[in-house]
Amino acid sequence: MIEMLFENACEGRAVFSFPDVCQQLGFRAQLLDSSRTASGASIDTKTLMPGDLFVALKGTRTDGHLFIEDAFQKGASGALIDEKYFDKKHEYLLGRQDLFRNLLIVPNVQAAMIALAAWYRARFNIPVIGVTGSIGKTTTKEFLHYLLSRRSRGIANVGNLNNHLGVPLTLLRLGSEDAFCVAELGANHPGEIKYLAEIIRPTAGLITQIAAVHLEGFGSIDSVCETKLELFGVLAPHSIAVLPENDHKLFEKARRYELSFCRVGTTPYADYRLSNVKIEDGYVSFIMNEKYPFRFKSAASFLAMNASMALAMAEKCGVKLEDIPADWDDFKVPGGRFQEHRLAGGVRIINDAYNASPHAFKNALKSFHELSVTGRKIVVFADMMELGEQTNYYHRELGREIAKYPFDCVLGYGPLAEISLNTVYEVSTHAIIHKLKDAKETAKFLSEYLNEGDAVLLKGSHAMKVDDVLQSLREDPKWSDKNVAQ
Repeated sequence: MIEMLFENACEGRAVFSFPDVCQQLGFRAQLLDSSRTASGASIDTKTLMPGDLFVALKGTRTDGHLFIEDAFQKGASGALIDEKYFDKKHEYLLGRQDLFRNLLIVPNVQAAMIALAAWYRARFNIPVIGVTGSIGKTTTKEFLHYLLSRRSRGIANVGNLNNHLGVPLTLLRLGSEDAFCVAELGANHPGEIKYLAEIIRPTAGLITQIAAVHLEGFGSIDSVCETKLELFGVLAPHSIAVLPENDHKLFEKARRYELSFCRVGTTPYADYRLSNVKIEDGYVSFIMNEKYPFRFKSAASFLAMNASMALAMAEKCGVKLEDIPADWDDFKVPGGRFQEHRLAGGVRIINDAYNASPHAFKNALKSFHELSVTGRKIVVFADMMELGEQTNYYHRELGREIAKYPFDCVLGYGPLAEISLNTVYEVSTHAIIHKLKDAKETAKFLSEYLNEGDAVLLKGSHAMKVDDVLQSLREDPKWSDKNVAQ
């Protein structure tokens, strides 16, 4: 079946015929052209590739149906459209047979895309590894994709496209030359991981650390744990299941499933043991199982655990540790995850502002404290979002965590960050503390406050736009990084 499916494959990209899709999924169609096949799917004409199926989703800001003509002009092989739109515009659409073709007409475009992705994934007999957890999902997914790619070609979610739209679009990128798929699964409500896992039909699963995230949707950490375990619940008996050794509650709950567990950690009880974690010369180095040294470019020691979990899963998938090079110089940590930027005057900005949770904050503060610098250490942070009824508690705890370290200056903005700053003021005996209005005011303050050799940690929930501080400083003539080697 695989050979037949890819009879007309183009450079290994996904290929499916429109008549086959209609027959298998019962889609209504107009202007069928069996000479054309879909070689992927896109919901954005800006990134659409020639041969893609254009999925005309209707969102809160715009309606994909407004861009159908643009999609076909850019080479779309077909379009998935809403039946109400077709009924209204059928004369226009059918009258442009020179442009439009393979119009798949469905009651619900999003549901149809998901059904298409699930149907398409079922045609691949390859390892599909689901990755979820509270923190470290994207980085672990990238490590795993990197390691598996040492042996064969495969795909993974682009960036953090890990939801009900990103996961189907990832599956629809599978091609004939792909030997594996790594799918990151995200959620902010119970049941969402199960829903996504049933689409990807994973053959193995990896759960990173469980922590307090999205508590507004989950209600409790216990609910977070149960939701992440929905991935293991979809796995077939005796499938590989990788999880952190130090999360005892997660492991005890996971044992209700008949799986082949692999625990990763720093104690003798771990199946894959991480040790000798060091930060030297811009690299994080560590040793796996007392024998295999590895290192990658980063200043964040906590990422060694993500790398170790990826190593464990990679070996379970057939990539032997002894065959993996010690130096991962070509691996790039995803943006916004303790990513270092060098500005003029030797100023170092550690951008960990992709998102924030109490546990992730704790990791970032520890790694920033371990960083060797010639100047001062300055922490810049903003609110942690979606923590529900425990919001104030976690922000007070964050203040205590910050106060544990001898940072030279602490800057914060946002009503919740103010709670943390008040706690730092009560507890710390050394830090200079400033409450600011927003990212713009913070960048302006830093522009005047920074000295040569200083290091700045940026941390906060994505909605707080803490990374705008970095962008402002990079554009500041005084600190511009235009002539600084990164």
